[in-house]
Amino acid sequence: MTNNKNTLTGYYKESDEDLWLWDDIPELDMEVGYKVEALLHYERSPFQEISIVDTQGFGRMLVLDGTPQVTTKDGFIYNEMITHIAMTTHREPKRVGMIGGGDCGPSREALKYESVEQIDVVEIDQQVIEVCRRWMTKDSGDEREACIRMIYRDGYKWIQEQKNNLDVLLIDRSDPYGPATSLYKQQFYQYVYDSLTEDGIVVFQSGSPFYNTSILKNTVRSLSKLFPIVHPYVCSIPTFPGGIWSFVVASKKWDPLQADLTRLPCKDTKYIDPETFLASFVLPKYIKNILK
Repeated sequence: MTNNKNTLTGYYKESDEDLWLWDDIPELDMEVGYKVEALLHYERSPFQEISIVDTQGFGRMLVLDGTPQVTTKDGFIYNEMITHIAMTTHREPKRVGMIGGGDCGPSREALKYESVEQIDVVEIDQQVIEVCRRWMTKDSGDEREACIRMIYRDGYKWIQEQKNNLDVLLIDRSDPYGPATSLYKQQFYQYVYDSLTEDGIVVFQSGSPFYNTSILKNTVRSLSKLFPIVHPYVCSIPTFPGGIWSFVVASKKWDPLQADLTRLPCKDTKYIDPETFLASFVLPKYIKNILK
């Protein structure tokens, strides 16, 4: 596979043998490099460049437009933390929606709750789903995966048709560029509120609280205009630049700080347990200052 910058965003050959993936972080005028052992797959969909690589540090990695998305080594952290806070907090989640999450990791985490009857995974790019199925996601053999319904649509349009329909909604949005820009508009937050049942809960991934502070701050501010209960929380994800990542949970009724943690299926998790659940809401002082 060629290393031409015009055809493979982010990939550079340091020598005849060494291929690296460089993730650009313009907010900090820096790049983070990942040494690539093998480029397994590359294609250009109607929406973006999609590649799969084996890396020395993080195992197999899904890369979109040159930006790492999820890895086999630490992807469980993101999947568990975007899913279990809301799913544990809700008393009986039956209908779950997810915008993004093409590797289906979060949806599989949601299946660990017996009350779940249907999970809609809304992904604008069908090729991402197909590539992940081939290279990233092993078949678990779980018969309940029949509850997962794939919907290939723009999440901004789909959410407008879900009034009072969802108990839990997970927003795994990418950075605010291109098609994802609409997922940061105040009108989108209103559509999210309207899509939830009277005791519904939503979780947004809200970026790095260190170098992408505006995303976290604006997400908290936008949700606070609509929901009576809004809490940011954080976790550590080694793959992501800076190592710390943020989410925001917003609820119409149930407070995650008062959740029944016996509902958390921690026997089947690798990162989250009751102590980690509560600790994720304890924010460092610099993040508190960002949110003032």
